[in-house]
Amino acid sequence: MKCSLVLRFLKPALLFPVLALLVVARPADAQPPAHAEWQLTFSDEFDGQEMDWSKWESDEKIRNIEGRWPENNVVRGGVLRQLTKKEDPPRGGKEWSTAHIWTRDFTQQYGYFECRMKYGRFLNNAFWVYRPDGRFPEPPHFEIDVNEGHTPREVAMNLHFFYSLEKGGEDNERASFPQQWYAAGDLDQDYHVYAVEWDEAKLVYYFDGKPIYVLKNPNCHAPADVRLSTIIRPWQLEEGDVDIATMDGVSMDVDWVRCYQKVKDLYRPDLPEMKEYKVPTIEKRPSRVSDAGKRTELLCEGFSSKAGGLPEGLETGEGTPRMIADVTGEEEKHGQVLELEQDDYVFEMLEEPVAGRVEVEFDCLTPRSGAATLLFITLGEFDREDPKARKLSFYQGDIGTYIHWSASAINYHARGHWQIMATRRSESWVHVRLLMDLNQHVFDLYRDGEYINTGEFRNLQKAIHGIGLRYRGKTSEPVYVDNLVVRKIEN
Repeated sequence: MKCSLVLRFLKPALLFPVLALLVVARPADAQPPAHAEWQLTFSDEFDGQEMDWSKWESDEKIRNIEGRWPENNVVRGGVLRQLTKKEDPPRGGKEWSTAHIWTRDFTQQYGYFECRMKYGRFLNNAFWVYRPDGRFPEPPHFEIDVNEGHTPREVAMNLHFFYSLEKGGEDNERASFPQQWYAAGDLDQDYHVYAVEWDEAKLVYYFDGKPIYVLKNPNCHAPADVRLSTIIRPWQLEEGDVDIATMDGVSMDVDWVRCYQKVKDLYRPDLPEMKEYKVPTIEKRPSRVSDAGKRTELLCEGFSSKAGGLPEGLETGEGTPRMIADVTGEEEKHGQVLELEQDDYVFEMLEEPVAGRVEVEFDCLTPRSGAATLLFITLGEFDREDPKARKLSFYQGDIGTYIHWSASAINYHARGHWQIMATRRSESWVHVRLLMDLNQHVFDLYRDGEYINTGEFRNLQKAIHGIGLRYRGKTSEPVYVDNLVVRKIEN
């Protein structure tokens, strides 16, 4: 089909003969919405014997547990297979690999974007429209996930929008607007069409031609490219007690990708109610936790023991956290420090659970680059002998305070989503102090002795059993922590 072809779809009662002709030209499951006239601007039917690299681009990139290699994109039998492979020997330091491609020259602002694909089990099956800052220097920057679905039946429609917390600043803070919808059958058993209609006012998400979700467009008003990718979902494997070895050869299979530009509207369609999510802002509120009372020290860790290992009491939940000599040159204050790299997670349990008011202090150095950095958590009770429970204890069960230092902001998680407490300062060591009230399920945050803001617990935690520190994100620079102290406050 030529890109210059204009397709006009009217209600069947109005234009039956034309529809009959169009069904011959194109499969019935591939018609763009009938409420508008559309022009095809890009397509790949994957009918050849290999990838058409004049249309698509890929590179070699390392992710969390896998590498992504161009040759994992295999075309055969009219289908693109984005293969998951066990790499033996490891490649790029990773034992597993997946796939990622994006349109080489094609970009478009607004239109209808559709893909017919079949899920790969335990993969993040992604078809998305993306405007990253690396490829597109000028804002806005955003990611429209038409679907990054997960088996068996989840359709995950997300919008990630990047913005600045400060006027004139860099748009490096991300707001995420997620929405899940569940199909009637397992989506790795057959092909389905996933699509989004994107215009100046809204985003309409479709499943097999049916509109299932409508989101008001916050500020996605610039050309973007089109992408297909997969990621192994290790947490889903763990939750299903599935051996990762079964992933060798699993693929997301793509029948075709097609993009259209709207020529004109024909009639107003019936759509689900439009959702509107506001970009988060900082709400400065007064302190809610009393600072008065007698302190009893429960934990004190200066990370002064031999470098390389971990001090007694500090346990590994994931990764290879270690202690090193301070790299910042501030030897007087930080001789030995805890170093956390990507996905490293440490925790320390208290001798006895503590309720009421609790004070936590520590020093930290977190980079101002990448998607995320340091996560602080107060933990509930869990089975430390269970490797799965150790690894997942930072986001499951009875957790309370849940604070994240991102590239440009300090956030906390409560009521099902992230909320911003304050902007970040420039990269330097800071002293963090938290006052927590487990009766009210609230906390106050101090930075370098100054009160910053207050927040709520993630869950209704009644007692703190321990604390955790995790490197949450994708940056290449480590996070450093020192002088960790926990105290109980009594009236």
